Amino acid sequence: MSDNKLFLEELKYLVENELLLNESIVNELVERYNKNPFLIIQLYQIIVKNRCLLPFFTDIESAVYDYIVNEEMTHEKTYYGATLYVADMFDTTQTYIKCKVNQSRKIQNNKLSA
Repeated sequence: MSDNKLFLEELKYLVENELLLNESIVNELVERYNKNPFLIIQLYQIIVKNRCLLPFFTDIESAVYDYIVNEEMTHEKTYYGATLYVADMFDTTQTYIKCKVNQSRKIQNNKLSA
């Protein structure tokens, strides 16, 4: 499992268990996952904002990437630019982000057609 997936799973756990993101938790996450504190807070807020949907996410990593790509596209970025932005944000490849976003969208479409 990738570090990003573990990191996002941990943030999801915090939100599901209604644990607040305090300075010591942020510092622990910075040390463990080598992430920017601002990024940690931003992602935590995204997950909190979508708390009611958490039970339906089978892959939090794909869902978060898809959410951020969609948000970036609302700010007049192209799909290419949005996926590149997310890849840079998570220090991974753009191809990986595109794959995970496509995976998220397939899952959503399958649930809608069921």
